[in-house]
Amino acid sequence: MWNPTYKPSFFRVWLVSAAVLLTAVLGAGEAAAQDGPINIAVVNLDYVVATSPAGQALQAELEAFRKQVQAEADTRAEAARDLRRRISEGANTLSSEKLAELQRQYEDAQIEIRRFQDDQQRELQKKQNDGLKKIEEELEPVFTKVRDEGGYDLILNNVPGVVVMIGDRIDITQEVVDKLKAEAGG
Repeated sequence: MWNPTYKPSFFRVWLVSAAVLLTAVLGAGEAAAQDGPINIAVVNLDYVVATSPAGQALQAELEAFRKQVQAEADTRAEAARDLRRRISEGANTLSSEKLAELQRQYEDAQIEIRRFQDDQQRELQKKQNDGLKKIEEELEPVFTKVRDEGGYDLILNNVPGVVVMIGDRIDITQEVVDKLKAEAGG
């Protein structure tokens, strides 16, 4: 199941959803008088992204990147452990200058490991954000088509805490997944 690292804060999601709902409610009287009742649908966007071809490709790319980073981190950690071992073993046999040099190398290695991890975490986040932006661009025409064909006035992401309860009739997740697969040719 898709589990992106970045999640907007509850407050931000709630605020945006509340603004959308308020706009819909304020326009409801006018819209209802003109075009009939407002048609609202809910979709599980995480599921749609996870089952999309681009979402699955992004998951595979991120997992490969994580494995590559882990292998490099393990190599760096082993080199630091080797330095630590050399310090311990040479405590009584090496000169104080040599011990001090090994200690500096060990400290530098520890700093480099932390820097590497921070850099790679930023790179992973960038890859994920770029991938999600691409998926968002692919989903926009699909959602437009679903909205137009279903006559929906409002489509909400089914986010816990924002959408408290939904009925099966308004959950269009599978419809979106099917249209996305059809658009992708599969």
